[in-house]
Amino acid sequence: MSRPPFQHRFALPAPLRSRSRATAVVGLATVCVLGLSGCNDTGDRATGDPAPTRSSAASPSPTHATTESTPAGESSSAAPTSPATSPATSPASTPASTPAGLAGRLPSAEELPGFNADWRWAAGDAQHREGSKPFGTCQRFPLDSIGATEVARRSYHSATADATSASDRGGALVAEFPDTTTARRAYAVLTAWHKQCADRLPADGKVGALKTVPVGGGTGGWYLLTYPQPGGSPDERFFDAQGLAVVGNRVALVSLRLLGQDYDYEPGHEPMVAAVQNAAHKLA
Repeated sequence: MSRPPFQHRFALPAPLRSRSRATAVVGLATVCVLGLSGCNDTGDRATGDPAPTRSSAASPSPTHATTESTPAGESSSAAPTSPATSPATSPASTPASTPAGLAGRLPSAEELPGFNADWRWAAGDAQHREGSKPFGTCQRFPLDSIGATEVARRSYHSATADATSASDRGGALVAEFPDTTTARRAYAVLTAWHKQCADRLPADGKVGALKTVPVGGGTGGWYLLTYPQPGGSPDERFFDAQGLAVVGNRVALVSLRLLGQDYDYEPGHEPMVAAVQNAAHKLA
């Protein structure tokens, strides 16, 4: 395994052995799920995540059962029995009080899992609108065009000593819809964007399979995009995780992007798994 290009004051576990760098450029396009005319499913240019390898630092605690993320077709809405956790990806365990407004349903910096046990995030100010910049690498058009009546979003950056970098970024978005049916249809659009995301990546980029994340009272999933940094080191790649969940009439999106040499986590214990669970926990 290659050595990280810089030194931390703390010992990094195996899930993060290389330095991170900057956020993915995002982009998006229409799909046919809601009956939008003139769209074609381009399919994936490439499939499959980089095969995660076992890492003691990402291993679950003895009190939790290991749950492997599996490719998602029709996601189940059943509540999870025992979601997988790890020191770097522990979902919120204490129910939060009802937040004030839609922005109050965005994850806090503490609720966003880091890339290892020592990683810490700092949260930016919540925005009470979607804004002109798309959220996530695969988004193709604004959420209000598929029925969202209100949107709030927030960005995050690394607050870990000796690991701060503009390229290590996170993001969260919560959208509210008129009813559960509209929210479910919007979730179907989001999963279709995953299928079409290959044209948003460089020629040698890869779109990983959509994997199910068990969430209480709803449906969740995530996938991993990998692609090189333009003009960057050939030994480093962006590992760009995209997560989504729907609970009731609300949808949450989460993005966690890391620039590094490897992405070694136990299957089902990747940071995005807990991130989706934490975000879904605040939608009800």
